[in-house]
Amino acid sequence: MSVQTKEKILKAAEKEFSRRGFHGTQISHIIQTAGVARGTFYLYFKSKEEVFQELLERVVQDLKERIKPVDPTREVIPQIKQNIVNVGEYVLRNRDLARIVLFRSCEPEYARITENFFEELTELVKQTLEKGIEMGILKSINTELIARVIVGGSKEVLKGLINKEKVNLSEVADELIKFCMGGIWNDNSGA
Repeated sequence: MSVQTKEKILKAAEKEFSRRGFHGTQISHIIQTAGVARGTFYLYFKSKEEVFQELLERVVQDLKERIKPVDPTREVIPQIKQNIVNVGEYVLRNRDLARIVLFRSCEPEYARITENFFEELTELVKQTLEKGIEMGILKSINTELIARVIVGGSKEVLKGLINKEKVNLSEVADELIKFCMGGIWNDNSGA
């Protein structure tokens, strides 16, 4: 068995699941796109479900590796910005995989994989917010609620960027940070 062949099958599955969704994709679509025989597919995977699960797990692992916990002994904002840029770069470089996670992970039997990832990410953000409150950097807030707003909002921003050709991730990160740090209310409005 060849690692190259397995990767070719995974890449084809990525394209097909991204385009057709889980239920619309058949093994015949994957093997046609990969240019391999049905028997070759079954050397590597028992079913399309197994391929789908491996793709989801791979994306989740890749994203986890790009999101670093904030080190409170160093300047915080650049670390947050780097995390946003890292995730954005991954999504834009791996659009088909990202579409599966952001748009196609609602298949009930596999939603658990991405839900667990987003729960872990929410917990990481919550802990970071709590650390910021302890350090006096952030005001007292409902960290659970705000962590969910940050993670949910970030997912929606990524969904909006995924089909754009040119994206300045540094500007996106700056806007997200500016929003989180100050909101959108103009203190000079007199309201």
